[in-house]
Amino acid sequence: MADVVELIERDHREVEQLFSDFKTSRDTSVATKICDELTKHTYGEEEAVYPVVAERLDDGAKLAREAENEHKEARQLIGRVRNTTDKEHLSQLMDELEQAIQHHVSEEENDMLPKARQAISSDELDEMGRSFEAAKDAAGRQAS
Repeated sequence: MADVVELIERDHREVEQLFSDFKTSRDTSVATKICDELTKHTYGEEEAVYPVVAERLDDGAKLAREAENEHKEARQLIGRVRNTTDKEHLSQLMDELEQAIQHHVSEEENDMLPKARQAISSDELDEMGRSFEAAKDAAGRQAS
């Protein structure tokens, strides 16, 4: 299995592709898939990644708190996406969500994840990857 950094980055690429698919299709089912994937991903990070980051990185508590605040913003947008039936409004909300996610991904990939790779052993990153995937699976089961 890939380590947690690789898994997080893979999720980021998948969601970026889904946003691209949505822009082309404006398909509600793609918007729903994006929301489902983001919900699982954020839960996985909050359960398996951020507590370790907060504990192990010098500025980890601050990084984790900022990331969790960004997740809160994303969850609010996801709630609005799930509750709209207007196609035009859906497109606006999805643009807003994409911008929020792009900002979050950039901060994680340019700051938090490189620091985690430096400060945390590869064995522990592997273990975090297993915990991250298990938390995502649990979130997926809760949602269905």
